[in-house]
Amino acid sequence: TANKGMKRIAKIDVKGAFIQTEMEGPPVYVVCDKKLTKLIVDVLPGIKKYVTNEGTLYCRLLKALYGCVQASKLWYNKLTKFLHALGYEQSPTDPCIMRKIVDGSVYLLVIYVDDILVLANEEEMERIKQAFIDEFQWITMDVSDSHSYLGMHIVMKDGCAIIDMQNFIDKLLEEHSEELREFATPTDKNIFVVDEKAKVLVEAERKVFHTAVAKLLYLTKRARPDIMTPISFLCTRVTKATEQDRIKLRRVLGFLKKTRNW
Repeated sequence: TANKGMKRIAKIDVKGAFIQTEMEGPPVYVVCDKKLTKLIVDVLPGIKKYVTNEGTLYCRLLKALYGCVQASKLWYNKLTKFLHALGYEQSPTDPCIMRKIVDGSVYLLVIYVDDILVLANEEEMERIKQAFIDEFQWITMDVSDSHSYLGMHIVMKDGCAIIDMQNFIDKLLEEHSEELREFATPTDKNIFVVDEKAKVLVEAERKVFHTAVAKLLYLTKRARPDIMTPISFLCTRVTKATEQDRIKLRRVLGFLKKTRNW
């Protein structure tokens, strides 16, 4: 059903999100090598007294530097706390979706690290933009009627969000285009049959198989539930894929080739 709250769609990118996030928990230290230490001392001569005999420098992190194990979680905690203060609450089914309901209008924010997708009306868009600027200073916000986001092309029309992943499918088919035959169904009755004598794929082939199955699972959960059954089975085969499994994968791809405009 249409939602009167979702009129436009926007992408917010928070610049330097991690270095705007304070470290928490046990102290974390990094070791600067000789080259970096020299550069630091050239800029900040007073640091020289802390340089080790080996010419290195130990620094305690005060901000969640990108690459730290806990950096993403600390940023997520900071961001969701900020959004809670704006009246948003986490979806009970997906903690990366924040929503707010006002007079029957539903506003949504989808979080992917420091990229936030916003579905709201013009008034709420402006409110969110100003709040993000006040809190994080360095942001970009692109408001439109459609956006590409994580392989999805999302279009707002009459209060509804329409998700199209045709470009995602096209790119996937290009990666596996060699003599790809079209099929009217994504699988046959033998999908769950495992031939224990089938030739095992070499490691390079297995990695290609694994990547393709992972991409198809992503597609399945967002736009093509019709291939859920074969992909669910193939997910169980990614660590020990055989030539038989690859044939089953190519059938799914052949089905997508025939139905790419669905």
